[in-house]
Amino acid sequence: MKRGNEASPEKGRERRLCLLWFVVFTLLAGGYWPSRLGLAFMALAYLGVLHLAMLVFDEVTSPQFHADMSPEEFERYCASLLRERKWDARVTPASGDQGVDIVADKRGLRIVVQCKKYSKPVGNRAVQEIVAGIAHRDAQRGVVVATAGYTASAIKLAASNEVLLLHHSELHRIDRLLR
Repeated sequence: MKRGNEASPEKGRERRLCLLWFVVFTLLAGGYWPSRLGLAFMALAYLGVLHLAMLVFDEVTSPQFHADMSPEEFERYCASLLRERKWDARVTPASGDQGVDIVADKRGLRIVVQCKKYSKPVGNRAVQEIVAGIAHRDAQRGVVVATAGYTASAIKLAASNEVLLLHHSELHRIDRLLR
């Protein structure tokens, strides 16, 4: 299963570790069966299977990116990805949002996010709006999430204002990228 259009590298690594856990403890259980140690190893193997099942369930129920989603659906999709990362993310009302589509809080950090579902690279205006949104929403950081990349001038302006520019497939790494 893929998360959106991209498989999360962390999830793939975690799945492989769960499978390794299961195999190792199943083999150990077989070697010590039916002793108490064998039962303990079998219980540990079972925990690995449960964790793997939870990972698969999360992937199946995770929101999926679709190229035909509306801009509003894209905003909700981005907010749900942030919530998966334990952010308290709220989509702002469409009118009067001052260029801020999502306000998200986590451990005392507030970010404002502008979501751009464009077929062409995003320009300076989105960066200018999110810089204004940082002050307007009393946030510490601004993020622009796009589907089609950014112009060179938008990248330069974002760097000078510490605005994070992301492709939607990078949202799973937002905590690391905000450091």
